[in-house]
Amino acid sequence: MKRLVLVTMFAAAFLLTSAAKAQDCSNWSNWDLRGTYTMSGSGFIDLSRVVPGAGLPSGLIPMTWVGAHTYNGAGGGTGWVSINAGGNQMNAQFVGLTYSAKANCSIQVTFSMKVAELGNLVVGPVTRLVVPAPMPAGLELHMILGGPAPGTPGGALDLGVSHRISMQY
Repeated sequence: MKRLVLVTMFAAAFLLTSAAKAQDCSNWSNWDLRGTYTMSGSGFIDLSRVVPGAGLPSGLIPMTWVGAHTYNGAGGGTGWVSINAGGNQMNAQFVGLTYSAKANCSIQVTFSMKVAELGNLVVGPVTRLVVPAPMPAGLELHMILGGPAPGTPGGALDLGVSHRISMQY
């Protein structure tokens, strides 16, 4: 019986790995990413470095965020985000959002944020590394902000995921 279980497990593992194929992104384009996505994520931010001179507290604090964005299929887009950073609620519109699909399965997304609670101050630009993950339920985009906007060393680090909810743009 033990041998039957081991052989069955080995056969199942072999079939699963042989059926799985590496994702080929060499033919992906900005058009393939078009649509509207919902997103959420969390990480840490130093508000004093992201918005220097605004009198915000210094030091890394936890943040969470939710929002939505739309890619137009031609490398541009729009979006919004609602951020809670250490109990400070902020809402922002994306400004100048651009994205570019790469053959290595990465997407570079760059944008600035116009923050309502800071008198519509524009913060950024911010560049995110994004990786597409086709799922049975639709396309997901896994994101990381591995550093701050230019001129703001040590400003933020976060991870997030977007789920395509529509191919309309």
